[in-house]
Amino acid sequence: MKTKFYFRNLWILVLSISLSSVNIQGQNATSTADYPGLVKFSGSQSMSSEMVYEIMPGPSVINPDMDPTPFSNNISMSSGSYNLTVADIDPEDSPDSRDSVSDVNILFTGNDGREYKIDNIMIIHKPEGAGDHTFFGGIGLNKVMHGNTGVGTNLMPKMMAYITLWGLTDLKDAGTDTVIASNRIIHLMVATNVRDSLMLDTNVVVDRSDYNIRNAQTHIILPPLNMAGDMDPIPGTDHGFLHMMFEKPMLKMSDKDWTKVYEVLPGPAVMNPAMSPTPFSNNISVASGNYSLEVRDVDSIDSPDSRDSVVNVNIMFERPNGKKFMIDKIMIIHKPEGAGDHTFFGGVGLDKLMHGNTGIGTGLMPKMTSYVTLWGITDLKDGEGNVLASNRVIHMMVATRVRTDNLMMIPSAEVDSSDYNPGKRETHIILPPLDMEGNFDPVPGTDHGFLHLMFENVSLEVSSPSAVNEFSSTDIRAIAYPNPFQGSTTIEYQIEHQADIDVTVYDARGSKIKTLVKQTQPPGTYKVKFSSNSNLPAGIYYYRLTVNGKPTTGKLSLMR
Repeated sequence: MKTKFYFRNLWILVLSISLSSVNIQGQNATSTADYPGLVKFSGSQSMSSEMVYEIMPGPSVINPDMDPTPFSNNISMSSGSYNLTVADIDPEDSPDSRDSVSDVNILFTGNDGREYKIDNIMIIHKPEGAGDHTFFGGIGLNKVMHGNTGVGTNLMPKMMAYITLWGLTDLKDAGTDTVIASNRIIHLMVATNVRDSLMLDTNVVVDRSDYNIRNAQTHIILPPLNMAGDMDPIPGTDHGFLHMMFEKPMLKMSDKDWTKVYEVLPGPAVMNPAMSPTPFSNNISVASGNYSLEVRDVDSIDSPDSRDSVVNVNIMFERPNGKKFMIDKIMIIHKPEGAGDHTFFGGVGLDKLMHGNTGIGTGLMPKMTSYVTLWGITDLKDGEGNVLASNRVIHMMVATRVRTDNLMMIPSAEVDSSDYNPGKRETHIILPPLDMEGNFDPVPGTDHGFLHLMFENVSLEVSSPSAVNEFSSTDIRAIAYPNPFQGSTTIEYQIEHQADIDVTVYDARGSKIKTLVKQTQPPGTYKVKFSSNSNLPAGIYYYRLTVNGKPTTGKLSLMR
């Protein structure tokens, strides 16, 4: 017994000495971005290549007992164009509001063949204290309405409108420019897509609309009502009202300055459209959020003994419908010995050429230089910190810009045509729908199985510390025994100051097997047992001991 005790404590001493002598020479990289507000669009116009429809009278899709209505699935193909610019100056509407519409030019053909024109809209303003929503007054940007919101008619599904307004207009004959009906109410929404194959979504509780800004819809409605809400059909129209729908209009921003955050949505891969859906599309949603990231690139060639790490990470973003996600910890994936010096699927790397035809990373992204790249394991949480998906693969790149001014991905796979302007760096944060073996495994809680966030105009600082003492003998002493082991092994560690301790066991691929300790502990010596079950195959495992956020890894050898 004395001999076993002697050798066990000798190994504790040896490990503590080796820890205290680790001087990390690598580089630290820090990157941040903070965009708390959603992108707001200042105008919209139709695209000549897209379809225009008229919604004809018919039973309400959401309440078929109501008939006829402008909220039916009775749709007629039409033609037309439109353009307008809005100014949402006062967040709360009132008679003194300065909200306005300009550059109005709306043309469309009714089902009777008559061509209509609208070239002026005067905004309706609500009484003082009527609220900050634009229902029946003012101009609003990024407003959730309809459905069960209590705002707007519940005969439309719950949706968000990028631009919404209520006003008065003159409906004109486009050929003669004569007024057909004067001072008519007009409601206009440039909204998220609420129709699939032109069939209206019926969900009034959950916003299931498509937030792809390239797949929006513009609704222009002249209802058969007067300002008091009484029935008042529009003269000169075939059925007393007009409801026109323009597909895939262009949303315009007056303040596009490359300081935004977006979510890349499912869609055909730009580099290979036959692959769909993918996280490498031109389908983009506006979002808001912030992140901070500090990484340490210590070992140029990654291995299970690598000291590369994410020193600090904090990611928070919010979708337009208010759903929030956060990530506050990343454990770096480390590759097997001899797997190479590139960080694809392991480690932390700085200034790496990848993607495109490099053979490194997916060929569905253009050839690019990534200033910072990492692969790790993380927990995806909601805005309250509750775990939605644990132990998910995460890939992050602080990279050269690979999208054009209108957010279209550069399609070049052979030439690195990305923009190296320091003011136009992009950060991509991707949680793929794959497990560590590359098998399909959707990420729970994300709605479409993965996440791909893109921050524009991000900061980046790289430093080269002369020496960083990762651990010292006054911090921790640790050993695992027996090792190799069969049924169980004991991990013993000693700390001389109170610290936040995490002891977790991983397999050779970096997948978590079990967390043994996760708590704040006072100074002392601790023992924790790890027992293998029959499902664990023989082989190499690792325990990661983290003290106040500083990790070290020990090797475990399981024998059968």
